[in-house]
Amino acid sequence: MILCCVLPGAAQNYSDDVQFVSGDENTVTVTASAVAQKKKDAEELAAKSAFNCLMHTGVSGLKDGNPILSEIKRDYDYRFFTESRYITYIIGEPKTVSSKKVAGNQHATVTLTINLKTLRADLARNRQVFSPAWADARKQEPTSALNPTIVVVPYTDSSDGYSYEAMRTRIENNPAERYAVERMAEAFQNHGFKTRDFIAQLQNAKNRDVLREGTQADGATMMVRELPGDIVVTIGLRTQSQGNTTRVGLDTRAVEKQTAGRLATKTFESGYYHTNDTAFLVREAIKQIETGFFSQLTASFEQMINKGREVQLDLNISESVSDWDFEQDAPASGEFFKDALDEWLREYAFHGIYDMSRSTDKYISISINVPLWNAAKNRTYTLSNFGSDLRKFFKKHLGEDYKANVTAMGQSMTVIIE
Repeated sequence: MILCCVLPGAAQNYSDDVQFVSGDENTVTVTASAVAQKKKDAEELAAKSAFNCLMHTGVSGLKDGNPILSEIKRDYDYRFFTESRYITYIIGEPKTVSSKKVAGNQHATVTLTINLKTLRADLARNRQVFSPAWADARKQEPTSALNPTIVVVPYTDSSDGYSYEAMRTRIENNPAERYAVERMAEAFQNHGFKTRDFIAQLQNAKNRDVLREGTQADGATMMVRELPGDIVVTIGLRTQSQGNTTRVGLDTRAVEKQTAGRLATKTFESGYYHTNDTAFLVREAIKQIETGFFSQLTASFEQMINKGREVQLDLNISESVSDWDFEQDAPASGEFFKDALDEWLREYAFHGIYDMSRSTDKYISISINVPLWNAAKNRTYTLSNFGSDLRKFFKKHLGEDYKANVTAMGQSMTVIIE
């Protein structure tokens, strides 16, 4: 059976019936099948389907089935297929393996070899977003970032104080919630995710509030940032009765630790049973977790890895500073400050994406994409790391005469030069 998908922006049905034969990330040979009214059209559609699968769906046996691209750009795909640009990347001539008539249409299977090296080069020139499995190692090292650590915690509302102690109390007083947290963590493990034992973390944690007094960040965000994982999954348990039957609902939300950005949200129901055994109902609810939930979570995190985190920087000069501004040479390094800043941003911006076009002598507004992974040091790169590097830049160029106070609130940082 041939499955077809309609690629957005193109009036063409591409087949998913593409099989890996041999090759690597530079060249690959595949067989592809497609159906059309005429034999020639079916053969052409099969060849196009091979490229569509490689770029957008993935071919089993090559890069663990990961597609080359993590996003679909309709204008590029339209030109690539309708203008027959894909032919450029076929090595030799496609060979028709079989062709037969089925239900009034032609079913054709072709074998073709594709030059992936030149194809990827063209995709890069056209600013396509590569999936982490195919990304240039010079731009990112996704090995660890592609396998984020998950921590599953019980849901707490504002009345609980957003503290470890509040979550400890909920777990100790609600065995069903503890069981739900443990079983959900197990479900993540079964889908290949690394998890941190939140229960053990609670047992060893000191009685301290995560919500710091005097901060402007909301409690939920502060709690998320302090938890030991890249992705924090909160799970709320609801029990509902209907006559002599009972069901459990698990409200699940996954957020990225650094920014509290939502990655996936879903509710899973156990269904009604003639029982009050909450553990049984929790197990039944977790059985309802679709693979799509984990796929959505992975895709969201991978997209963030590919694009980086967008950080907003506001640079200001305090009223107490009257003898220096951003349009002068840096007092410590002697370089023109804005030129030095532009060079620093160019170095630290992920894929070179930044903008500092809005500025005056007293104010600079900057938008910069920050990577999640430091390839040079082979480890994750957090917003705290970025803030530390930013402070080092100011220290180098301002010296001891001026001080840069950096206040970070999620993906927004305010700098005041005093």
